[in-house]
Amino acid sequence: MYSNQAKPVFRIVTSAGEAEEHLRVIRQAMERSTRHSTLSGLSGVVVGLLALAGCLLTQNVVKSVATVTEAWKFLFLGVWGAVFLLSLATDILLTKRRAARVGKTAFSPLGKHLTRAAAPGLFAALAFSLFYVRFPELLGTYIYGAWMLCYAVSLLSVGMFSVREVSWLGWAFLLAGALTLLIPQGWWIGPRAMMAVTFGGFHILYGLWMGYKYGW
Repeated sequence: MYSNQAKPVFRIVTSAGEAEEHLRVIRQAMERSTRHSTLSGLSGVVVGLLALAGCLLTQNVVKSVATVTEAWKFLFLGVWGAVFLLSLATDILLTKRRAARVGKTAFSPLGKHLTRAAAPGLFAALAFSLFYVRFPELLGTYIYGAWMLCYAVSLLSVGMFSVREVSWLGWAFLLAGALTLLIPQGWWIGPRAMMAVTFGGFHILYGLWMGYKYGW
């Protein structure tokens, strides 16, 4: 008796160009499988709006308290600590939502790599924040530039495991952070305005692009 089972068909690559094309396709497939692709565009927009809200509170509330009591620095860090925690919670929830839509798991082994990659930069930002509580006169509003640089380090580290837009955002924060530290006192655009431009504007633009290209 003869089996009706189909036999595998092997195709011989007949040219160097064809072999190169096969290798390119294989390489792209491997890159897609090793890069985090569940990032949510909506998350970037919401995080940017939260940052703008933090800037408004800092300008209108914390600044007025600073003229009355020394407790303003704790209020300052309280505002930005709340912005950070809300942003983190938003990103986690929307990333899980996005992952479910595309049939992936947000907290896979690759997700753990991303967390470890982001940790050093975030730890450095925490260290600067604690230093600011003790010696606010030494950093002043330049704490914003320090935060930008720390965040840039985290983004560039995460970008090695993620889509290229994350690295682009990291480079934008790196350049903006360096520029913020070099802005002379009294300029028309100061560190607080740069905070709104970067953590607010950059995130919103990034989120809109990510939503357009990869989905919300």
